[in-house]
Parts: sequence; structure tokens; C-alpha cells
Amino acid sequence: MKLRIPRTLLWLAGGAVAIEIAARLNVRREQARRRALGSRLFTCVLGEGDPVVFVPGYQGSTEFWQHAFDSLASRHRLIFVDALGFGRSPWPDRPPTLDDHLNALRETLIAEGAISRVTLVGHSFGTVLAAYYVERYPDEIDRLLLLGAPVFEGEDDARRRLREISPIAALFSLNRFLAREACMLMCALRPLLETLLPRLKPDLTHGVVHDAVLHDWPSADGALRVLLTRPITEPLRRIGPKVTFIHGDADGITPLARIRELAAETGASVIETSDVHLSYASRSAGLIRERIEAALPAIAGR
Repeated sequence: MKLRIPRTLLWLAGGAVAIEIAARLNVRREQARRRALGSRLFTCVLGEGDPVVFVPGYQGSTEFWQHAFDSLASRHRLIFVDALGFGRSPWPDRPPTLDDHLNALRETLIAEGAISRVTLVGHSFGTVLAAYYVERYPDEIDRLLLLGAPVFEGEDDARRRLREISPIAALFSLNRFLAREACMLMCALRPLLETLLPRLKPDLTHGVVHDAVLHDWPSADGALRVLLTRPITEPLRRIGPKVTFIHGDADGITPLARIRELAAETGASVIETSDVHLSYASRSAGLIRERIEAALPAIAGR
């Protein structure tokens, strides 16, 4: 019995080292694939006209939108981006800050010529990035649509809300040790997970599930820190009525009552739907398209 304990510990230590090495090798491989982008974000661009920029949420990518808005390309230039550290965008070696995210988005939109008459559409974590971007460049953005916005009043409130939504998910995101180890395991097993997860989540499209594992620990850690410490309420109170919330009554990230209160305070509009947090691109795509189409022609006639 005395020999089994050290042997078990040796096997565990060896397994941990193997996971760490495999994870780092996979991350380096993915970083090399993105090197040609420099500091710009990965984009998918369709159509011509006034730009409409789509920013996905945490662990999301261009695949989140599921081609539900491609029909707008007949009149508008659609720019779908992967946020810094996620999907096919560059993966930094250190946790990206809010400034890092905004600077990467800025460089990308300048390169795409999206610096005037822009409609910005964000989902979840992407709403935070979008709101702070509009605060920095208010004259370039005509309309901001926020889908499933996480409205927290500080870090303690954010942590409490995340625990209420999903205790298990909160455990593996708010506990930095568990979060890092889970992320490293995912990075080590990414080739297997890319094949397996779409079969385990048949309710989501293959692309959405596949891209959900395309990130590393610094990226996940940095994004969570932004979400916890940079409340979306701060820029929204300075942006004003160009904001439209599209929020589901079944979206657990923020109660509708809180969205209504913030909208009343800031002069924003609210469109209420029956969405859960991940269903906007599928369940409410038609409504969102109508909102984009209704906004831009009116602005064009100014």
C-alpha cells in the first residue's frame, strides 16, 4: 500500500506535465496560424454600403451569427469579427486588457474603412467591448444594438449574478486555479474536442461549438477580468439614446427589469424578446435585421 501512493502521485504529476506540454504546443501552433494578421482581428466581410459591425460574446466567433444577417449585404457592408484572443483572431501571450481589445478593434475597423456611419451590434461580452468603443469614437457610430447585455453594478454584483446563472460554470470561471486547469486541459485536447463537442451539442451549429474551444488561458482570463471589472453601465450613461437593448425575458445574464431601468436612465430603447442568452442570432434574427434596416435609412437622410 505504501508503494501505491507515491506511484499514484507520480502518475498524476506526469499527467499534469503532459497536459501542460500538449496545451502549450497547441497554443503555439494556433498563434502561428494567426501571425499574418498582426494586431488586427479576424474578419468576415460581405456586401457594400454603410458598415454594420458584429462583435460576438465570450468564447464566441463569427460563427455565432450563423449567416442569419447575410441578406443585409445587398445594402450594407457587414463586418463580422472575432474578438481578440478568440476564434481566429490573434492570441496574446498575456491576458488582454480592455484597452488591448479596443485597440485591436480600432485597428481592424480602420483597415476595413469602417470609421463613419457605423452600426455596431454586440452580444454578451461583445456588448461591453462595443459600448466602450462607442464611448471612445462617438462621432463614428450611428447606432449601437446590444443583445443580451451583462449589466452589472461592479465586480461583486457580477460574481453573484454569474453564480446564480450557473453555479458549475461560475466555479470553473471565477476560481482562477480551476479555470486555468480546465482551460489547459481543453487546449491539450482541442483536436479531440473539435470533433467530439459538436456531437455532444447537437442543438448548436457545428461552427459555433467548434469555435467555442478556440481560445487559450490568457485570453479567457483577460476577457473575464474585463467583464468583472469594467461595468457596461459606465459608457452607456455617457452614450445616451443611440443605444438599443434587445433582451430576452429568459436571458439569465441580466433581468429585464434592470435593462428597463438603465434604458430609462440613459434614454436608450428596449426591445423585449423571448430569447435565452445564446438564441438571439437564431430566434430573433428577423427582428434584429428589421432594427438595422430601420435605423440606417433614417440616418442616411440627415
